[in-house]
Amino acid sequence: MKALRLLLTCLLATATLQAAPLPESQKIDQLLSAGWDKAGLKPNAPASDEVLVRRFYLDIAGRIPTLDEAQAYITSKDPQKRAKLIDTLLASDGYTSHMFNYWADVLRLTDNVKGRITAEAYEEWLKKQVKANVPYDQFVKNLLTTDGGVWDSGSIGFWQRDENKLDHLAYTVQVFLGTSIVCAQCHNHPFDKWSQMDYYHMAAFTYGMDTKSRGVDLNPKRQEIDRAAIKAMSKEEQKAYRAKMQAEKKAEDSKISKEDMAQVKRAMQDVMKPLRYTSAEWQEGKLPSLPADYKYPDAKPGEKVEAKTMFGQDAEPKPGENRLQAFADWMASPENPRFTTVIANRMWKKAFGVGLIEPVDEITDSTVASNPALMDYLGQLMIEKQYSLKSFLRVLYNTDTYQRAATTEEVPLGETYHFTGPILRRMSAEQIWDSFVTLSKGNIDDSVDDENARLHQYLDDLSMFLGTVKSKGAEGLVQIAKEGRAKMDANQKQIEVMKAKLEADKAKGIDTTAETKALAREANNLRKSSEKDILIALLGKDRADDLRQGYRPEKTEKRPQIDPKTLQSMTKEQRKEFMKAYQRNSSGKDGMGLSSRASEQPSPARPGTFLRTFGQSDRELIQNASDDASVPQALTLLNGPAADVINNPASKLNQAIAQAGTPAQKIDTLYHALLSRAPTADEQAILNSVIKERGDKAVADVTHALITGSQFLFVQ
Repeated sequence: MKALRLLLTCLLATATLQAAPLPESQKIDQLLSAGWDKAGLKPNAPASDEVLVRRFYLDIAGRIPTLDEAQAYITSKDPQKRAKLIDTLLASDGYTSHMFNYWADVLRLTDNVKGRITAEAYEEWLKKQVKANVPYDQFVKNLLTTDGGVWDSGSIGFWQRDENKLDHLAYTVQVFLGTSIVCAQCHNHPFDKWSQMDYYHMAAFTYGMDTKSRGVDLNPKRQEIDRAAIKAMSKEEQKAYRAKMQAEKKAEDSKISKEDMAQVKRAMQDVMKPLRYTSAEWQEGKLPSLPADYKYPDAKPGEKVEAKTMFGQDAEPKPGENRLQAFADWMASPENPRFTTVIANRMWKKAFGVGLIEPVDEITDSTVASNPALMDYLGQLMIEKQYSLKSFLRVLYNTDTYQRAATTEEVPLGETYHFTGPILRRMSAEQIWDSFVTLSKGNIDDSVDDENARLHQYLDDLSMFLGTVKSKGAEGLVQIAKEGRAKMDANQKQIEVMKAKLEADKAKGIDTTAETKALAREANNLRKSSEKDILIALLGKDRADDLRQGYRPEKTEKRPQIDPKTLQSMTKEQRKEFMKAYQRNSSGKDGMGLSSRASEQPSPARPGTFLRTFGQSDRELIQNASDDASVPQALTLLNGPAADVINNPASKLNQAIAQAGTPAQKIDTLYHALLSRAPTADEQAILNSVIKERGDKAVADVTHALITGSQFLFVQ
């Protein structure tokens, strides 16, 4: 009887909706329906096509649909159009852009770091992982076990993000295991069971990752460590092998005098600078020590701490594995009690606006999901989908519940939300920006994920430089260094002669201001000349020049061209407003106008720019973005990129409005472009009075009102 009631409830709840095309989606709806029944709730009404098309584009592709995209969906009679649009958007570059923004926020990805080239390579790597739909468990393993130079993989940016290894461990656990242990770094956790010793046990797994460039092995005759062979060895064999390699290293090093090697290091000091912050190298056997103020009775300050997992099974290295690889296998295992739950809950929150577990990254042993049966099923589903986030999200977006009207009432803190529909949410800063880009340029999603040719050229130069240094070996470098030192000494003598003359002139009371500046320039040029000579000897002139110039990102964004005919068609006032917007958005502090999506801009954007004004994360903390409203946001909407959309005749929005006839038709076009719907009857009554009073000026009035209003800024 109970099963029959549940079935009837589900049938009534979904009677007015399209049948869920996926059995997994139907299962989720059934589990939610059981929760509504217990709580005495009814599901939200079905969402209209006009609401859904906008929601699909914003949630999956990160932007509003174009006029044509919305119209094509709304007018389609295909009963499977929802499922087909979901699949289309999940396969789009818009999805790549949107999910990159999401993961950049979670992983605190920033290019405002010392290793700029590594940061940019990390961004590109992340986009490629998202685009390829790399299974999430493999994605995590790729991050944790990355090794080598940035020319091998941009994923080393994960390790370069934090200089403090202990801090990095806390962020890693919080992101992938949804557990906050940062307090236990300094003392036993005051609100959870984790001790300071637990923290150091976990840190021991990752402590051996060295992100500081320690130079390069200058002896080419030295045998490279055979990593593949090591993997097949037992621990005793590995120990013997490493001892043999160390002995060979000492024997080779003894062939070159310490004085000659010191000379090489001095000569190479400047030319090796480009290699800083470009590598991550695992050092087996390196363990953390307890801090000097450790105060608990289970150990003494300064003691080394062995690796041990926080919960679940032990992470024992398999034959040929190091402890970091064992840690990655443990972390991303379906048997890990939290790994799968955390990512399933994160993706649920992304689709519905709030997690089944909140906060998503502060899970404890006492944490209970708002719908335990559903949380268990989502974990099973994630494993069944083999951690394919696209496949998992496809199920969520195809549920009847996701396709219902949004819940507009705020869920009180501490109260259980039973998911009668998704939560009404304000767009993220990136969604707002990308929606303005769409209004201005249309669908430019295919401009995302282009490979950075200049970056790879520079990385190839670095890799070649490193390989050449190795191939020359200590003896070859000693000879180059001696020649370079001789040139530097000659240059220094020349500088000393110039200094002596300068001092003599000063003693005579001669004004030497200009000569002092000239001397400084000449000294700098001579120093660079010596450095350049070493590089030329190693790489040849062209490669040496490229490497000396450093990494200079290509400026792919071009200043938009003004069509003279367009200007002639404007009134004097229109031309004035247009030129203001043109100057502001072509050369202003946002720097890129509305010509590219947020994922292609600096990460994060600079303070004071549009994205940061609207709450984009500063990437200092995990998911640190804000959706709070502010006065500067309203002013930015009226005077920032919105002005370009409104005043630029070349914008897609203005072109569509221009093709409309009467003010009423123009406003109808405006509604469809911004909200993917026509005005309601009540809105139309108000609009008619505005049109009657303001005439053609009503279009600009309504544009400003809609752009700054909640109807546009929220995901309905």
